[in-house]
Amino acid sequence: MSRDTDALAEDGHRAVSELDEAIIDLVHRRTALCGELAALRRAAGGPAIELARENAVLRLYRGEFGREGTSLAMLLIELERRTRPVPVPTARRAASAERRVAAERH
Repeated sequence: MSRDTDALAEDGHRAVSELDEAIIDLVHRRTALCGELAALRRAAGGPAIELARENAVLRLYRGEFGREGTSLAMLLIELERRTRPVPVPTARRAASAERRVAAERH
């Protein structure tokens, strides 16, 4: 390649790297915001997961990017779910505490 081509390629790689950093930052921000929304829904007595909203996101990404868009949306949803603390239902918490107390007695 010529020096001009090398310089253009280097500029292009730099621009792609900047976009990658921006995408990573946006994914982190999206994940955090979705976690906050899930916490608000749980605090209000609702479900942490809003399936209708997730389906809308899947449709949006599929419409924009085709089948691969569905995979991308699923990855974003999975990242958000894995970073969200999973609440233990009260009955399970109580049963677990009872088992601990019983084990400590023996």
